[in-house]
Amino acid sequence: MGGTLTRIMGRHAETSGTLLDLRRTAQLAGLTGGVAWVVAFFLPDASGLETTLLWIGAVLLTVALFGLGLMLVHSDVLALRVFVALALPTLVWGVFGIIHQAVADPGLIDALFGAVVGLVSGLRLGRTGAGVPRATL
Repeated sequence: MGGTLTRIMGRHAETSGTLLDLRRTAQLAGLTGGVAWVVAFFLPDASGLETTLLWIGAVLLTVALFGLGLMLVHSDVLALRVFVALALPTLVWGVFGIIHQAVADPGLIDALFGAVVGLVSGLRLGRTGAGVPRATL
């Protein structure tokens, strides 16, 4: 009965064998991007290295958010997973942009955001196990 039900319902993303790789990639990208933004905060404003670190960090943070979005949906419906993976970075960067423009020191917001994402990614990178199972579609 269980095998028949699995064939009817489809294979879930957790059993595909790529979830651990995706999780590690997202966590490493978040950690590296967050560190890049924190380091950029301490560099001189006119430094070309600061701008480079901010751009590289933004790309890595986007990769981390995209990977997190892919992992949020535990289903083998690829269109749904991709939609959420695209929506999550769009939402986060939209809110970040509003906050970034509203404060007096946007560099501090960059550093704080980078520190939070880097810290959370680093802590998650050290954890093992799948955690609490979630409902699936």
